[in-house]
Amino acid sequence: MAEDIRLSAEKRELLGSANTRRLRKQGRVPANLYGFQKDSVNVSILAEDIEKMVAAGSRVVDVAVDGSVEKAVVRELQWDIYSTYVKHVDLLRVDPEAITTVEVPLVVRGEPIGLKDGGQLRQLEKKVTVTCPEIRVPKNITVRVASLKVGDSVSVGDLEAPDTVKIDTASDTLVVELFDPKKSASASE
Repeated sequence: MAEDIRLSAEKRELLGSANTRRLRKQGRVPANLYGFQKDSVNVSILAEDIEKMVAAGSRVVDVAVDGSVEKAVVRELQWDIYSTYVKHVDLLRVDPEAITTVEVPLVVRGEPIGLKDGGQLRQLEKKVTVTCPEIRVPKNITVRVASLKVGDSVSVGDLEAPDTVKIDTASDTLVVELFDPKKSASASE
């Protein structure tokens, strides 16, 4: 598993729009760190670190404030009117040990080679149930179908999930199949 981006934050005592403008001119971004049964803290973070976080697409970060490091999720980024730089960041503290069970959508990727032979792709499941750390819930799980020929299928056991994610849906559950519509029509007659 990749390391989470570390943001070095400094507490900020001076609040208000004039002080935040000063901060931004110094290359810092105002932020709030809150939640997880602790008091809210007003901090500032180097704009350069925020840019790295955005470029990496990180949702989970390690925030270092006054010698302690806390796990946080990026709750909101406020951009300038032209979306060229981040004006403010809201960070929500989280419990890195919390485990959750949720449904995650399946996303079909690729074009099956069996389509050229007259096959049709049918998606039988739209979601699967997973158990994973709360801060590592995937947005979706990809179902790769490019290699499917007529008569082939993909079951839950064939899906690839991140290391921290355990798929709870039965492994023999069919997710997608590439079937021959002519054989299906003649079987139903």
